[in-house]
Amino acid sequence: MVLALFILLVLLLDGRTVWEWVLRVLPRPARQPADGAGTQAWHAVTGYMRGIVVVALVDSTLIALALLLIGVPAVAPLAALTFVGAFLPYAGATTAGLAAVAVALVAKGPVAGLLVLGAVVLVQMIDGYVLEPLVLGKAVRLHPLAVVVVITLGGLLGGIGGAVVAVPLTGAINAATVHLRARTGSAAGQALGT
Repeated sequence: MVLALFILLVLLLDGRTVWEWVLRVLPRPARQPADGAGTQAWHAVTGYMRGIVVVALVDSTLIALALLLIGVPAVAPLAALTFVGAFLPYAGATTAGLAAVAVALVAKGPVAGLLVLGAVVLVQMIDGYVLEPLVLGKAVRLHPLAVVVVITLGGLLGGIGGAVVAVPLTGAINAATVHLRARTGSAAGQALGT
């Protein structure tokens, strides 16, 4: 864990220098294609991050509106928990939802708890079947169905961590592959004189 945080810190502070070092390690003919593929992969990952922030904002806003309408106290902390929870597929939404239901049960009683539970389930269905596939799919240039499948497979194979990295990793691999294929195709076309 400490090593991962150290690597993250180095990449955030000096990522370009690290990338240039990686490129220098490669054979000279591979440097330009690797740089282009790496750049495209990086764009996919940053697109994912922007997309997940949009999803988190929508989720937290919808939950906040539902809590306000139902009259549940502590709307701001619960909305903030929902925002943070959106970054962890399945587990984050479940944790934030359970917290909102618990606050509603204690503060307003079982009817409010059931109403909040219904709102949480509805928001999570919108999130899982509409927002994430469309927003994240567009951000990383994957089909919305691929986003759903990749998150599910990532969760099955790697738990919460697998679900978290599934979409950006798949998007990065896809972007790099598309870049390299286009480059190979244009090189083949130039060799044929087309």
